[in-house]
Amino acid sequence: MSDTKAPVFSCPEEQKVFSRVYKYADMATRLMEEFKTPPFPNTYALMYAYAAGENDDIALIVDEMLEKGDLSPYEIDNVYSRHLCPMQDQAKREKIGQRVDEQISSVLDLVGTGVENSDQFENVLKQIGNGIGESTSLDQLSAAITNLMSENQRMANQSRKLNEGLKESREQIELLRRELEDVRNESMRDPLTTVHNRRAFDMKLVAELEVAQKNGSHLCLAIADLDHFKRVNDSFGHRIGDEVLKIFAAIISENIKGQDLVARYGGEEFAIILPATDIQSAAQLIDRIRLQTFQRKLVLKGSKKPLGDVSASFGIAQFVPGMTPADLVELADQRLYLAKSQGRNRVQAEGLKTSAA
Repeated sequence: MSDTKAPVFSCPEEQKVFSRVYKYADMATRLMEEFKTPPFPNTYALMYAYAAGENDDIALIVDEMLEKGDLSPYEIDNVYSRHLCPMQDQAKREKIGQRVDEQISSVLDLVGTGVENSDQFENVLKQIGNGIGESTSLDQLSAAITNLMSENQRMANQSRKLNEGLKESREQIELLRRELEDVRNESMRDPLTTVHNRRAFDMKLVAELEVAQKNGSHLCLAIADLDHFKRVNDSFGHRIGDEVLKIFAAIISENIKGQDLVARYGGEEFAIILPATDIQSAAQLIDRIRLQTFQRKLVLKGSKKPLGDVSASFGIAQFVPGMTPADLVELADQRLYLAKSQGRNRVQAEGLKTSAA
C-alpha cells in the first residue's frame, strides 16, 4: 500500500487548480509515452505546454510535429528554445532587473547618508564659527580647534565609507550588466554548435533586408545541408553526429567575416547571411566552405577509423528589391534542392555555374 497522502486543499478553488495541473501533467506524460519522445526536461515542458493549450503557436506547431512524426530531440529543442525559452529569458532578465533596483536603492541610501552628514558638518562649522570672537580665550579657541579636527576626521571617515559603498555598487551594477548581456547572448545561440540560432537568424535577416532595401546594397543568403547526415548518425551514433555538426559550424565560422552571420537553421541545416556581398563573391566564399568540408578527413578517436566522405550542398539566393525574408529563404531553399537533386556536394546559385567536387 502506498504511503502517499492525498494533498489537503484550503479551498475548492485551490483543489480545482491542482486538479488541472495534475491533468496536464498526466496528458504530457502520456503523449511522451505514446510518441516515444526522448524523456528530457525540455520535452516534458513542451508537452505540458501543449496539453495546457494556453499557447496557440505551440499547439499548432506540436500538432504538425505529431502529424509528421517529426519528434527528434533537435526539433523538440528548437521549438522549446523559440517558444518557451523566451519566457525563461524574461524571468532571468526580471531577476537581474530586481537586483539592479536593489543596487540603485543602495546607492540612493548612500547618497542620502552623504547629504545628511554634509548638512551636519555644515551645522557644526557654523556653531564653531559663531563661538569664536574677539573675546575668545586661548582655551576656548583650542577647544574649538579640537572640535573642528574631530568633526573633520568624522567627515573624512564618512566620505571614505561613502566612496567604498559607491565603488562596490558600481562594480555590482557592472557585473549585473554583463550577466544581462550573457543572458541575451545565450538566448541567441545554438547550445550544441555555439553558432547563432533560428531566432537570431530571423532578426538578422529582417534587419539586413531592410538595409539592402533602403540603400540598394547587395545581400545574399546561403542555406547549407550536410549530405547523407542520417547515415552518419545511424552508422556511428548521435554523439559522433554532433561532433560533425560542430566541425561543420566551425568551418563556416572560420570563413565568414564580421558582418556575416551563420545560424543553425534546422537539424543539419545552416543558414549564412552575407550582407554587402554580390552573388559571385558569395558563390566563391561558399564553394571554399564546401571544399574545406569535403577535404576534411574525419576519423574516430581511438580507433582512427575513417568516417568516410563528409560533404554538404549549398543553395544561394540574392536579394532583389521587393523581396520579403520569406521570399529570400524560399529561393535559397530552391537552389539547395537543385544542388541535392544534381548529385550533392555542390553549390547552386542563380545565374552561376554549379560548383562541385
